[in-house]
Amino acid sequence: MKRVRIFLMFFLLSITLTISLNAFDSKNAKNITPLQAYHMLKTSSDVYMIDVRAQQEYQIVGHFENAYNFPFMFLSNIFAQKGDKVGEMTAPVTRYQFIPNKDFISELKKKFKDSDNLIFICKTSQRSHVAADKAFEAGFKNSYNVLGGFEGENFYGVSNDEKSIAKLYSPNYNKPGFFNGWKYYGLPYTDIMNPKYIYPPDLKK
Repeated sequence: MKRVRIFLMFFLLSITLTISLNAFDSKNAKNITPLQAYHMLKTSSDVYMIDVRAQQEYQIVGHFENAYNFPFMFLSNIFAQKGDKVGEMTAPVTRYQFIPNKDFISELKKKFKDSDNLIFICKTSQRSHVAADKAFEAGFKNSYNVLGGFEGENFYGVSNDEKSIAKLYSPNYNKPGFFNGWKYYGLPYTDIMNPKYIYPPDLKK
C-alpha cells in the first residue's frame, strides 16, 4: 500500500512538471488553469479577463462573453517568410505578421485600477504570459496568466515515455486544441461582439 502511494505521488508530480514545462509560464504574474480562471470570474466581483489576442481572433474564433479585448499584438497585412526582416523584427514563421501594440499598458491603465485582478488569456498562453508579466511590472500586481490559453497547446502525450506512443497511435499528436486550454475544458464562449468589451481605441475610429 505504501509503495502504491509513493508511486502515485511521483506520477502526479511528473504530470505537474510536464504540464509546467509545456506551458508558457509567467515569471512574475500568477499562472492558473482555465478552470481556476473561470472559477475566479464567477465568484469574485473585481476580477476581469483580458483577452490579448488580435481583434480578428477574438471575433472569429470566439471569446469568453465578458472578456475585454486588449490586443498585445495586432495582426497586420504584412506577409513575410520566416527569417525576413519586418521593421525591427524578424518573421518567426511564414505568415501575416503580428505587430506589437505599443499602447497596450497605457490603455490598460485607462480602464483598470492597479488593485484589480486581471486574468490574461491568448491562444496558447504564448502571448498572455508576456502580457501578464508586463502588466505586473507596470503596477498590476494581481495579474494572472491562463496556461494553455483559449485554444490549448499541441498534444504530445503527458510524459516523455508516452510521447513516442502518442506519436504512433494518436490522430491528435502535435495538434493544437487537444491539450488544456479554455475550449478543452468545455468552458463557455461566444462569437457575439459586445461594444462594452471592444478594444477602446477601436470605438473611437
